Amino acid sequence: MPQGVRVRVSPWAPTPEIAGDVTDCMAQEESPTAPPWAAAMDHGRWYRLSGDAPDLNLPPTPPGTRYLADGDPACDPALNPARTLHERMRRRLGREWIAPWRGRVGFPAITEAWNGAIYASRCGSAGSMVVFGGGHNDYFGSDVHAFDLASRQWRRLSDGFIGGDAHAYGEGAVYPDACYPDGSPLPPHTYGYVQYDEIGNQLILLKGQTELGPRPKAIAMPQLLSLTSLRWRRGPVLETAILNSGGSTTWDSQRRLLWGNSGDDAGGNAFVAFCPDGVNDNGSVGSWRGCFANKLPGEANHNCMQIHPQADLIFWALHRRDTLALLDPVHPESPLTIVPSTGERPEVSEFAALDYSPGLNALVYYSATDGPRAFAIRWDGGVACWSGLADAAGLDPVADAAQQTRYAVNGRHTFGRFRVAHFADVDLALLVRHVDSPVYCLRIR
Repeated sequence: MPQGVRVRVSPWAPTPEIAGDVTDCMAQEESPTAPPWAAAMDHGRWYRLSGDAPDLNLPPTPPGTRYLADGDPACDPALNPARTLHERMRRRLGREWIAPWRGRVGFPAITEAWNGAIYASRCGSAGSMVVFGGGHNDYFGSDVHAFDLASRQWRRLSDGFIGGDAHAYGEGAVYPDACYPDGSPLPPHTYGYVQYDEIGNQLILLKGQTELGPRPKAIAMPQLLSLTSLRWRRGPVLETAILNSGGSTTWDSQRRLLWGNSGDDAGGNAFVAFCPDGVNDNGSVGSWRGCFANKLPGEANHNCMQIHPQADLIFWALHRRDTLALLDPVHPESPLTIVPSTGERPEVSEFAALDYSPGLNALVYYSATDGPRAFAIRWDGGVACWSGLADAAGLDPVADAAQQTRYAVNGRHTFGRFRVAHFADVDLALLVRHVDSPVYCLRIR
């Protein structure tokens, strides 16, 4: 470099030092091992992995681990003893067990009430799908659950706050730190607000709730769950941001930032960046690195976003415009840029999912409105090139799950309950539909 020449580096660019630290840390971690059943999968076909009658000639998973509903803490007599004569009679008659934290819907809301999930690559030898959520009046439980890919079994990672009476949950029960007395967060509708940090092996929820019920109160206070210690921590409050219902996020591993855009509801107003590293004087962890105006005022609800780590661009699937857009994370203050598309492109839908497949070096789009179909989006010279990944004539996981569940469902919702798991020789798309339906898997590479 000639003397006297100064290079201006954006504060949002990953520096060589940061990139090196991240690479070194990742190299020290054990990579997930593909589950043995993956080798028997055909490309482009969905399979049932769990439940009473899984595919691939797999045996049923053991009773008590077959479905997400098997881990409902309300059905554990040690956690939820019958406290009244009325409740004892209900149970003797074989009716639903009622818990103080039930809410209006109960445990099925953990999937149906506008909630997502993460794929945690370091939770189990092949990783796990981790589910948490509730929101409004639907469910007040803060329990966390994981589906282990290697064993194909569900387990409850944490019981959540089960020590309160009915007055400890819902409207009128205010918790300024957005946490129950046991340290677990009041569960919001997670939408697309939850992501996974592989190096920290932690679930990060961008926003909190200080009160649930029919008029919940959101707060820009991240909540972080270590999947190693199963301990919750909270981030600092960002007073200038309103992160309300309907928002979306993506995890930027190069910068170690969770980028998030608020929904429109109740004045959602911000596009933000949060770093989970470091401990603050007040005991909170992490720091806010930027707060910008909402990128999509009036149309921000129920979109999805995903960073393409090779292109170093954040892509958004915008259902109201039926298109893709992008943002350069080096210039987060900039407006979104609409992206031209070619190929086999579906209508961009509300409540969809967008993830990244390292094996394909492509984004992967999925919406429950498309049934079995999923799509790869390859970035080629400024154009998004779409192609189908699943056989439309094969098993339809949406229809199959709807036939099996006994609960009312929000059929169009996907959010982060569709995720991509990457292994050395195979990439798998995973789908959690309902609390009493199988987990589904699609081999995409």
